[in-house]
Amino acid sequence: MNHPHRKYAVRGLFALCLLAASPPVHAGADNLGTIDVTSERQSSPTAASPVPVTVIDRQQIETSHARNVAELLQGQADIVVRDTSGIGVKPQVDLGGFGETGAYNSVVLIDGRRVNSPDLSGVDWNQIPLDQIERIEILHGGGASLYGSGAVGGVINIITRIPHPGGHVAARVGSFGSKGAQASLGMDAGRTSIEANVSTFQTLGYRDNGGYNRVDEGLRAESDLSPNLNLHLSGNYHHGRMGLPGSLTAAQMAQSRTQTFSPNDYARTNDGYVDAGIGWQHGRFGLDLDGGYRRRQSHAMYSGYRMDSLINTASLRPKLSYDSAWGKVRAHWLAGADIQSSTGALSSFSFRQERQGIYGHVNLGNAGGRWNLSGGIRSAQLQTSFTHTVASSATNQVPAWDAGISYALTDRLRVRLNMEKSVRFPLLDERYNYLTNTVNVSVKPQIGRHVGASLRYSLGHAWIEASFRRAELTNEIYYDPAAFVDENYTGGTRHDVWMLVGHWKASRLMHWSASYTYTAARFLNGAYAGHWIPAVPQHRADLGWNAAWTDRFGTTLNLRYIGKSYAISDQANTHPQLAGYALLGAVVRYRWQHMHMFTRVDNLTNRKYSSYAVASGSGGDVYYPAAGIAVSAGADYRF
Repeated sequence: MNHPHRKYAVRGLFALCLLAASPPVHAGADNLGTIDVTSERQSSPTAASPVPVTVIDRQQIETSHARNVAELLQGQADIVVRDTSGIGVKPQVDLGGFGETGAYNSVVLIDGRRVNSPDLSGVDWNQIPLDQIERIEILHGGGASLYGSGAVGGVINIITRIPHPGGHVAARVGSFGSKGAQASLGMDAGRTSIEANVSTFQTLGYRDNGGYNRVDEGLRAESDLSPNLNLHLSGNYHHGRMGLPGSLTAAQMAQSRTQTFSPNDYARTNDGYVDAGIGWQHGRFGLDLDGGYRRRQSHAMYSGYRMDSLINTASLRPKLSYDSAWGKVRAHWLAGADIQSSTGALSSFSFRQERQGIYGHVNLGNAGGRWNLSGGIRSAQLQTSFTHTVASSATNQVPAWDAGISYALTDRLRVRLNMEKSVRFPLLDERYNYLTNTVNVSVKPQIGRHVGASLRYSLGHAWIEASFRRAELTNEIYYDPAAFVDENYTGGTRHDVWMLVGHWKASRLMHWSASYTYTAARFLNGAYAGHWIPAVPQHRADLGWNAAWTDRFGTTLNLRYIGKSYAISDQANTHPQLAGYALLGAVVRYRWQHMHMFTRVDNLTNRKYSSYAVASGSGGDVYYPAAGIAVSAGADYRF
């Protein structure tokens, strides 16, 4: 059995395996839309945001015919999606250029509920049914005061649809024996709306032992008890199992890209949550009291190693808002707390983790929207205790803050300026050494200092925005392949991101979108001074063309380029770089009455590439080959 990178794989198993769970989508020319900057369902204009914002609306979600949220995100500027499965069922989303730890340097919310896991398993993007999403908002940087630990590269905020009467059924089939189906049914009983949904997906996978299957069942309900009082409830249960085909060397890929040397490895996950809340509005005052409970149980077999985890998480999210006005100046004040308690066991140790955050935030702006000032501060605290042979504990408390301005220089030209201090607390696995079976409580919180600026010009149905942001991190948390542990890099790191994004809707047949992102992520001092941070491509670009030929028939064509990067664990930059790649994708769609039909082709040119590679000093670098051309087709019906 060939595992030249076992030192990495054993340590990172929860990150790579314990998730049981294209053509990219571009935010449209009218994506100024709205942004839910405070995690409330009520939204404010995106123009007020001091950081660049991308909005993927409901229409774009429907026309993409993507399988999951990660497929929607992979076509966005400033985002790189890596996958070890070859078919996109184990995606890791990197917002802001952080490489191996990209999934842990951004916050993902669903209706204000944080879905990031306290361990390295990250976000399971397959558990979020696209049919239930109203829009997705991507904040490129910012959010430290409102969102707390992990809001370093930015925030991905998913807003679900309000339950509505009627039903929806859909089915799709595709390459590699893939097939899926979903259904939802809603009813409206006066002031109360309820909707239930179920979805399933399975595939044989691109590689041997690359199969995957999942089932998700969910329920959402909202009730307006009075004009000022609202109740909401949501829940979901997920079961998934995936094979783990593992990595291949370059020589093995030359023999066969689909082979595996891990025919018996797999991961299985059961994950369920329930979330509820009450919202009250009285004049200028608003009060929200939300809370939830989540239980995630995972089991995996990897190269003879058995790894089990159980995480129970309870959360409470009270929030108080107040609106005031002084002449033409409007103000929205917000104060709240995030309280989260997690207990359980990972591998051979049990843990208890208490997370508390208290924050305040204010938005000031004139009635006409010409200018907007925003800022906030948070006190963030994390207490973690472990029981393994002997008890150990760690307590960290760090303040975070942000401030920014959005100002319209003219009716067409707007500038944004922002600065912040961010924090990322160590995850559970980052304090645990799988090889020595010991706990390390000395890992410190990662601290970031950020500045950013952007300039946006709008003209009719077209706009273009250029932006720059810099994050300088102290004690960045990373995996040291020489010491086989997660630790703080003491020399400091810098992440610079330049973005250029534009959209032009000239006509129904000419809707163009394009973006280019340049990312420079380097070690500043210390052992790797001047070296590039692994797994961060410097260049990425997207070009999209959408055409509505008739009211019923439309097409989409997308080209995505991801530049070369150093392999994971190659901090010394001495190994060959992972080659860059360009992918072409297309969607053809047709609508007839209440039925929508589509055909989607990913990797139209059958490009042979890998989005994930690990450097190894024993046996050569290893790769996770991605799939070649893949075709899927399906239909959905609404009633």
